[in-house]
Amino acid sequence: MSDYVEIRGTLPDDVEDGLAESLSSFPVLGVQIMPNGDGRIDVGVWVKATDAPVVAQAQRVLSEFGADTVRVREHLAEDWSAEWRDGLSAFKVGRRWWIDPHPEQATAAPDDRFRLAVEPRAAFGSGTHESTQLVLMELEDQNCLMIRVLDIGTGSGVLAVAADRLEAASVVALDTDPIAAWEAQTTALNQPWDCRLLVVAGGVHCLGDAGFDLVLCNMIFTEFGPLLDHIRRLLSSTGTVVLSGILESEQNAVEDLLEGSGLAVTGSRELRGWITLRAVRSDPTT
Repeated sequence: MSDYVEIRGTLPDDVEDGLAESLSSFPVLGVQIMPNGDGRIDVGVWVKATDAPVVAQAQRVLSEFGADTVRVREHLAEDWSAEWRDGLSAFKVGRRWWIDPHPEQATAAPDDRFRLAVEPRAAFGSGTHESTQLVLMELEDQNCLMIRVLDIGTGSGVLAVAADRLEAASVVALDTDPIAAWEAQTTALNQPWDCRLLVVAGGVHCLGDAGFDLVLCNMIFTEFGPLLDHIRRLLSSTGTVVLSGILESEQNAVEDLLEGSGLAVTGSRELRGWITLRAVRSDPTT
């Protein structure tokens, strides 16, 4: 008997945001969304075989969002996640990054790019999602040399690892989930250089009043909103925070929330309906 069911379809790329939102309400095991190069996206959804209603719902959602054909395949427990990872290829992000999902079978990066070895597993941040890519692109424009960096909600650790690659003086990778913290440490060990992260399993209260020059936070609005006062406290007087995971429709509300928390927006970046905001302390003397 099968343990997991894989539902796959190819859809127009302009439905990605709505699709992700629709699937977020289902108890699925995982979702993979990858561009296929012709203005469409390949979507895979994994569901427990015993959740027949969820399998049917996932099929219906893919059809409603424009999949010409929805394919369903059964898997045993030991092969579904491995097969998914094996099907991924290295890809470019921004001007400088080369994301390689196979640490043990490296795909050489083009000469002008830094290879980040990030194996997709349980923690968020494999580099395929727009919110992660936006922060990686923001890092390209930051002078990370010899600064103190904090990555809140580090997940896989890809952003913290990228900051270390850009020669930050120190990088703290923070996550309340011990599994994510373990995966971030594993990601650091998989890099082709001596990557030195301080990985902390805990909340922002663990860090006291440390003055970080750059704070990265790739989390959805409802998760980072309650942390803004702590984020402001953790910033140095001249520090910058980069917030991602913001839908385009949420931008104005987030900017208002930042203003109310003593943070002034200094810039933004957009990618396929997702927004990253850059902000500083509006009154650095307090």
